[in-house]
Amino acid sequence: MTRTPKRNKSDLLRSFLQSENDLNPQINESFFNRFFELLEFSLSKHQNIELRSFGTFKTKLMPPRYGSDPRNKMKIYIPSKWKVAFKLSENLNKKLNEEI
Repeated sequence: MTRTPKRNKSDLLRSFLQSENDLNPQINESFFNRFFELLEFSLSKHQNIELRSFGTFKTKLMPPRYGSDPRNKMKIYIPSKWKVAFKLSENLNKKLNEEI
């Protein structure tokens, strides 16, 4: 199985603009950008985001802990921080794994 190359936001936008010929490209681009702004805003407010047939984004508070500095093996304190977790929907998971 070979890995496909990464796609960034501009690649996704280009694909979206090519597939949607009904609307003005500026409207499509503003819709696309607004979607990502809303995702970012909701996650910054620690709200869960569920996209049906795609997956769910959740924020998790990671507790403070002690780690070690790899250069000198000294213990360092790592404060608590928020992380984003993504869980695939069952439908998307099945589609990804049906070719294996």
